[in-house]
This record gives sequence, C-alpha cells and structure tokens, in this order.
Amino acid sequence: MAREAPVFPCRILEIGPGKGILSGVLATMTEDLWLVERDRQLAETLRKTFSETPGVRILEEDAMEFSFGNDRSPYILVSNLPYNISVPLYLKFLASDFPPVFMVLMFQREVAKRLLARTTDPDYGHLSVVTSYLAQIRKRIDLAPGAFYPAPKVHSSVVTVLPLSVQDECTWAAISLSRKLFCYRRKSLGRALRTAFSGEESLLDGTFFKTETDFFSRKVDSLSPEDFRKLAASARNHHLPFFDRMTQQGKELLKP
Repeated sequence: MAREAPVFPCRILEIGPGKGILSGVLATMTEDLWLVERDRQLAETLRKTFSETPGVRILEEDAMEFSFGNDRSPYILVSNLPYNISVPLYLKFLASDFPPVFMVLMFQREVAKRLLARTTDPDYGHLSVVTSYLAQIRKRIDLAPGAFYPAPKVHSSVVTVLPLSVQDECTWAAISLSRKLFCYRRKSLGRALRTAFSGEESLLDGTFFKTETDFFSRKVDSLSPEDFRKLAASARNHHLPFFDRMTQQGKELLKP
C-alpha cells in the first residue's frame, strides 16, 4: 500500500493503524505522519512504538467525528479502512471541504467492485455513480485472506483515489436522485420517479415526462452517471424548487 502513495513533502494520514505495521513504513516517507486510532489500548501501544520517531502524531479519535484538513495543509490518506465504516469514511473524505490530495485505500473486495463498477457491470449502483462524479479511481491489487495474520474471512482490494472538485449543482442533485432511484433499480425511470417521489405533485403533473419518452422508459440500472446528470438538468429546467431540494439533499447525503 505504501508503494502506491506519491512521494512528495506532505502529511500522511492513516486511519485505524492497529499495531502500526503499515505505520512504520509510512513514517519513513514523511516528516508529518498522523495516526488516528480510537482504541485506547492500541493508541497507547502506538505511542510507545513511535515515542522516538520524530514527526509521528497519535490521535486517539473517532475518524467519523474528527475534522480533517482544518489547518489547510495538504495530506495523503493511506489506510486499511475499518471495513464496518469504510464506505461512510470514504464518502466523508470525498465530500470534505478539504479532501486528501490522494488516497490509497483497502476495501473489502465486494465494496471495491461497487466503487469501480461501470454502467453494464452487475455491481453498478449508487456508489458507482457517486465515485464517478467525485473521484478518479483505479484498482491496484487484490489480496486473499492468507495475505494477513490473522486471516480475515473476506478478500480485499487496494485502490488509489484522486478526489475531484465538484462545482456543478447538477452533480449534487444527480447524487440525490441516484440514491433514491436505485431503490427501484429494475423499474423504468418513469415508474421509479413516480414511486420515489409520489408526494411531488409538481414533478408528476406530466410535463416532466412529455419529452424524450424513450429516456423515461429505460431501467434505472441502465442509466449512466451522465444520464443522472441529464435528469437533474431536466429537473432544474422544469421544476426548480424540486431541483434545489435534490441539490441540498445530495450535499447532505455524503456527510456522516
């Protein structure tokens, strides 16, 4: 994992370092290493391990609640994310006002497939759409349980992530629409909209569906990320209050 991180003077952040195996390698790559560990005993072990290593800071914090990047210093995230909170943490960093400049992350293999999936892939879904908007992502390696001790029950994948800045309000609205509509992934878009937004009378008055009937007859899981943006743009043109709500909900959706 450490080899995948770009080498330049920069803070490196590791979440859930455990006993500090990866941390020891990272400490040779930077003069500013932050280790975030919520377990008190492990944090104390890390303090002893790195007591004579300059530039290592141990933060006994919950990563889901801690505010990263507040000092505006650029940082790289290199971490075997705790699998039970890996997706919320990943989204928290992508949606941050000051995200990492680069990330090297290990996920459970099934989660990594969802992040990497394209429109025609069986694992394609809302998480794939969000990732396509907010990051450039690449798989680097798959790891079998035997690569670890003790061996977990699941396979893992290491990915690299380059966060992208989002300026377009349509993207945030598309994220919200994707989240709601993928609950009805096998329905046509028109039927899914009527089900997901049954209380939106202004949306369902018919004007939204009068153009491009072929588009609204497509299955939700056949829609590309660009299609969700197209849907958001249509909502902006025909139903601005609805679009504004979707935009705000999209921004709120990725917060922990």
